[in-house]
Amino acid sequence: MSDPDAERVATVERLSERLSGFVQGIGMSGADARQIIERVIASEPSAGDLMAKARTWMLIALG
Repeated sequence: MSDPDAERVATVERLSERLSGFVQGIGMSGADARQIIERVIASEPSAGDLMAKARTWMLIALG
């Protein structure tokens, strides 16, 4: 059986890495982006496209 916390941390790391170029492009800090990614995962951990949802939330946060 796997540790859910370890899986969540790994997911946050993976998404942070994959979205790093997007985050730089919109001028958001890495820390802010990580917080948003963590909230996206917490809101719906089984969502199909966490990356798209995280990008959307980041754009909304800039507004």
